[in-house]
Amino acid sequence: MSLVDRFKNSEAAALEVISRRCLRTRFQGSSCDRCVRECPVEAIRFEPGKILIDPKRCVGCLACTAVCPAEALVGCDSRLIAAPAKAAAGKAVFLCCEKGIRTGEEIILPCLGAFSEEHLVAFAVRAREGVCLCLARCGDCRGSFVPEVLSRRLQALASKLGPEGLLSAIKLITREEETEQAASVSRRSFFRAFWDLSIHAATETITTLQSEPDPKEKHAHKHQPARLILLRQALADSGEEAASLTLSQFFFTLTVNTECNFCGGCAGMCPTGALKNTREGELKRLQFDWARCSGCGLCLEFCRKKALTLVAGRSLESLELESEVLLEMNVA
Repeated sequence: MSLVDRFKNSEAAALEVISRRCLRTRFQGSSCDRCVRECPVEAIRFEPGKILIDPKRCVGCLACTAVCPAEALVGCDSRLIAAPAKAAAGKAVFLCCEKGIRTGEEIILPCLGAFSEEHLVAFAVRAREGVCLCLARCGDCRGSFVPEVLSRRLQALASKLGPEGLLSAIKLITREEETEQAASVSRRSFFRAFWDLSIHAATETITTLQSEPDPKEKHAHKHQPARLILLRQALADSGEEAASLTLSQFFFTLTVNTECNFCGGCAGMCPTGALKNTREGELKRLQFDWARCSGCGLCLEFCRKKALTLVAGRSLESLELESEVLLEMNVA
């Protein structure tokens, strides 16, 4: 139980399910099962119109949140969103969960199983002196499989970006002696870390006790995954080589062929808002915002005409463009 849970005096849920974002909820014909395949403890199952989490099986590793393309599964701890901004260029960055604090210099997060490929790349871009994921205490936790999950994600990244370059800066530390050797212990830093934990726990508790935010805003029909925002922000601070390589794998290009009848169904189905129908007078347009696209492919599955093609890859010039027009139709 974390400090947040102790403040609340209850076992807090590790993640929240927002069914309306789920691809299978939006379109019954969707074949997406990323979260089910990723869950190491088989705690997730689908029923018509909803996702169900078995609380007896779920261990709070958050591995499912790292692969959901629409963020229908969201970690309740807010620290992961702000973490990449704390990675300072010019020094190594150490990341751990609350159980893994050793020096006080670490960036403390919920379970590191929440680290998606996008998170790993964002940290590698920002902290060029090295990113160390401290996993030495995973063996004492219900999420003992997290090092294996992260190792698999790094292997997937290596197949996309190559084993050298950005990925050479990421290291999994799985033994305590390696953690102690990696960074010097500072008494002040150590106690500051626990002070930060206390402040975080109090803040999370107050937020929970306050009135709930507007559900229309919290559970928006169109939602851009936070990890895409973090990755794009990191690219803005990176060099051209890193940006070009990342754009080629994590952002997408959508094209439309002549079979399209401009029904607009793809825009309605898109869970991230990457596709939009606009109209100016008698001119209809189908616009694609590449920065919002998670590559989920729901638009392709829904299109009866099979008029869409989605491929990984954007050019550096794309960074200057927010969206592009895929199709125009004059209805006059």
